[in-house]
Amino acid sequence: MNGLSRISAFGLALLISTLAVAENTAPSAMTAGEDGRGFFSRLFGSDDDDKPAERAATSLPAPVESKAPAASQAASPPASQSSQTSVPARPEPEAKAIPQVAKASTPTPLASSAEDPYQILKRADESRGNLQGIAWNVAIEANERGRTDSMLYDIKARGFNISGLNIAPPKSKGQKLLMLDNNMWFHKPGLSKPIPISLRQKLMGQASYGDVASTNYAEDYDATRLPDETVDGVECYVFDLKARNSKTTYDRIVYWVDKKRMVGVKADYYTLSGKRFKSANMQYGSTVTINGEARPFISEIAIYEELMSGDVTTLSMTKPKLAPLPDFIFNINLFMK
Repeated sequence: MNGLSRISAFGLALLISTLAVAENTAPSAMTAGEDGRGFFSRLFGSDDDDKPAERAATSLPAPVESKAPAASQAASPPASQSSQTSVPARPEPEAKAIPQVAKASTPTPLASSAEDPYQILKRADESRGNLQGIAWNVAIEANERGRTDSMLYDIKARGFNISGLNIAPPKSKGQKLLMLDNNMWFHKPGLSKPIPISLRQKLMGQASYGDVASTNYAEDYDATRLPDETVDGVECYVFDLKARNSKTTYDRIVYWVDKKRMVGVKADYYTLSGKRFKSANMQYGSTVTINGEARPFISEIAIYEELMSGDVTTLSMTKPKLAPLPDFIFNINLFMK
């Protein structure tokens, strides 16, 4: 019975093929791997339908065997696991040495403002008249070649402007001085207008007209710090001051400033050629109150001529009084009245 069924099946297949040829319909091309059994299986079904996995295996190319060591393959996680695994943190780059940066060309500030040349000079100037309003008497006494001359001025100063009135001796009484912004004028009774004069012009002995005025070393001079020195047992800052313009009283000054009291105590004066032609010592026997603080104030300047050491001119400053000063005192239009 079983053999008859197979013969019937074969005959039926032959009949279908004959019909296909008669209808000019080419049968489906078989792949190189298919045979007659596979063809009949698609028509009638077979036990192969129960084995899809086997058919899939026969239709796929043989896998290429990996040459990687087994240990390496085992270490590689499946693709599905890799997609779920968090990406490890990127290691930080190795720190590199920071290159040295060139220093700025601007001067580096000193350790404290107390050692700033500008601040030192500014404070020293305040003890020589750089105030909002001060009046004092300046007595000038010159001893030259055995002869003594004297003169007395009433000085009023506001900042670096001064107004001076001669009150002695009688032959000079009434003469006036006015300095505004480093410009100075002289006037005496009988003149129709004031006469411009230089701060460097000699007043008496070794004293110049500029010596009776307030100093403005902080603004009028470029300061270079020199090694500190001791003067009469007092530790001092030392500065080489060079004038910024020709309107100053001196071209160049070497200036000693008391570190403790912040006042100028000594000065050497030089020409443009570098020749020292006179020197001075300063005393601070007076006291004024500035912003609630008692401060020393200039009381004497002794000026020595360099070549003739026996000659000395002394400026004595007495009766300093701090008080606001009205504008008319420094008005050149009212100067002659």
